Amino acid sequence: MTPAQPLPLSPLSLDAFTRDYWGHYDAYAIAQLAPLAYEQCYQPKLYKAPAEAQELIAAKGYAAYGLSITSGSLIYGFYLPSLLATNAPLQWNVQIKDESLDRHFWDDPIPSVLIGNLKPTFLGQLSYPSTGTLGCFPNLLCCPYPVVGKGTFYVELWNPTANQQRVQLVIGVLENIGE
Repeated sequence: MTPAQPLPLSPLSLDAFTRDYWGHYDAYAIAQLAPLAYEQCYQPKLYKAPAEAQELIAAKGYAAYGLSITSGSLIYGFYLPSLLATNAPLQWNVQIKDESLDRHFWDDPIPSVLIGNLKPTFLGQLSYPSTGTLGCFPNLLCCPYPVVGKGTFYVELWNPTANQQRVQLVIGVLENIGE
């Protein structure tokens, strides 16, 4: 007789604001990710676009960046902090193209508010932005996105505002470490 395996519990399910109720698919997405918590061939990793030196985008500006993610990894969501004053992220637009599949994530560029997630996890008092930010639970994709081929992505960012601003797109990935 084999010993009973523990039920898979994803660290994402420990978020107090994640509940299984109509209109919210976080619980279903977490259920897909939970078995990977015990897999030794994946480790959590965060990828950021653009690089820190290139985060500042001019008013009404556009910037494009290349991003390389380890092939065999799984993209599970986006981390985007909210401003304390508005409970929403900074306004910018994004489009991501998977170069290996020649496929865009969305039909058209989307505003940052659609990948933000107001489920606070911590309160940050950073100098930028001056009003502080709320660290947020990731905005999970409806299912993990497999990284195939060379793992190259083309990230396009637009600043639709009349002010220069810092743009940070952080992508949550379960990186394939091949053990």
